[in-house]
Amino acid sequence: MTGFCYCESCRKLSGSGHTFHALVPEDTMKISGDFRGFEWRADSGNTVTTSFCPTCGSPLFGKSSSMPGMVTFRVASLDDPAAISPQMAVYTKRLLAWDHLDPALPAFKEMPPMPEEG
Repeated sequence: MTGFCYCESCRKLSGSGHTFHALVPEDTMKISGDFRGFEWRADSGNTVTTSFCPTCGSPLFGKSSSMPGMVTFRVASLDDPAAISPQMAVYTKRLLAWDHLDPALPAFKEMPPMPEEG
């Protein structure tokens, strides 16, 4: 799952109007090198840990208490971010007037309902 997030926290983390995340199972990611984490409370009330490079400060990935076993990585941190396309936009209730919302993407005022585990 991939998408733009317009929540206030993501805007501040990105220094822009939104972030672009990809959600993947944690056990499919291989992370090499050093990183540091910062824990905070999201708009949703969930606890989020954002991890970043301690050398340059670039945000790399995050984890949310609402999605155990999943990781959201920052698409902009990839060597080829153009290889991934967004599938949705979330927290559009926080969209700033000067930012763009692609009308072709499904948009949710907050987080969409998560699929039930089977």
